[in-house]
Amino acid sequence: MTKTKNTFQTRIAVITLALMLGGCQLSPDYAEPQVELPQSWRDASAKQAAAQEKIDAQWWKRFKSAELDKLMQSALENNIDLRAALARIDQARASAKIAGAPLLPAVDASAGVGWNRNNPASGKTTSENRGSIGLSVGYEVDLFGRNRAGLSAAEANLRASVYDRDALDLVVKSDVAQGYFQLLNLRERMDIAKNNLENSREVLRIVEARYNAGTASALDVSRQKTSLASAEASLTALGNQARAAENALSILLGRAPADLKLKSRGLAAVTVPKIPLSQPSSVVAQRPDIRAAEEGLVAANADIGAARAAFFPVLNLGVDTTVARSALSDPASVALALAASAAAPIFKGGQLQGGVERARARQTELAENYRKTVLTSMQEVENALSSAKAAREREVSLATAMQEARKAYTLSRDLYEAGAVDYQTMLDAERTLLSAEDSHASVRLELLNAAVDLYKALGGGWTTGAAKR
Repeated sequence: MTKTKNTFQTRIAVITLALMLGGCQLSPDYAEPQVELPQSWRDASAKQAAAQEKIDAQWWKRFKSAELDKLMQSALENNIDLRAALARIDQARASAKIAGAPLLPAVDASAGVGWNRNNPASGKTTSENRGSIGLSVGYEVDLFGRNRAGLSAAEANLRASVYDRDALDLVVKSDVAQGYFQLLNLRERMDIAKNNLENSREVLRIVEARYNAGTASALDVSRQKTSLASAEASLTALGNQARAAENALSILLGRAPADLKLKSRGLAAVTVPKIPLSQPSSVVAQRPDIRAAEEGLVAANADIGAARAAFFPVLNLGVDTTVARSALSDPASVALALAASAAAPIFKGGQLQGGVERARARQTELAENYRKTVLTSMQEVENALSSAKAAREREVSLATAMQEARKAYTLSRDLYEAGAVDYQTMLDAERTLLSAEDSHASVRLELLNAAVDLYKALGGGWTTGAAKR
């Protein structure tokens, strides 16, 4: 009896020691990669640099377009890519649950029944009923933190999947805004082309009238008919582009390509917002793609710990209880067993060392990817600022050019009808007007797209439900 008691106490002591040793961790301390950042933005205006307010998470409302607001809401509810991203988050959450399972005991139950009939050649026939119920508990003591490292990696991957979804959300919003602006721009350019077509028809009327009066040549008539046909072809091409833009926007909204019932015909009613700028260092904390890259690094850091832990023994503890009964009248028998087993690798042919080296190399790769992601974000902000600045300057110049081209065309047409200038002068004025109006409409699109790009580059007023480390 004393010997059995001592053995039981020894097992309890081993279990207690194992649980005390279960706090060992072999993962290296995480350190965020250092990236040299600029102190300020090169093309930021003084007002932008001094602005302290934060970007609204619903930044698209700053364009003050009720139609855009409705389209954005539809995209956020129905976009297929965003729905798929939510499913990826659910997958990552399930993986984290699986990774955490080894940290808890595993409990299994068993039951069995049997009936045996014995009818020997001599003697009486006997029968026996048997039944048993068993319960076993197994637990792997995480001596060197392998299982906890796996859980840490899975949780980091879960956070990364949430940030990936945030990044995709920002891309979808930007694509919807720019797709809407492009469609309105094409409709505006179609209206310009229609107006030019009417002008060409009016000029053809004037040229034919002068030809009939003997003051214009057949060449003038032919050239104007050519100009009219070119205007018709340009209008058809713009209509095809508008249809393609409408189809692309429909897909972003999670719909089959169809006519979008939009009231707006141009970009004049869309406001170009003034965007506050945060410091370059703040962009690192605001952009979800950077945060996702960082969580990938955290997961890789934990994977190193798991690879290191594979060199050390694995200790498993077990408790088995069985209750058995042979017959209804017989007393039940109870069996209780405690077990502890350890397994340690001796020779794996370099497999374990290769696992550590691979984990380290993976971490190094992700660290470099993180640095590139940060630097690329700086580039995107600078490009958006430069594009916005150039578009603002071009818009002023092109607005002046458009006004003067209208004056020149009206004057040249009146003078040509009066016979004061030749046909070529009027034709040049007509072409210049079309080019100026089309260019002015396009630079307005450039300005709005640059604003969207800047919102996206800054992180878009991003908020996330991801848990902090």
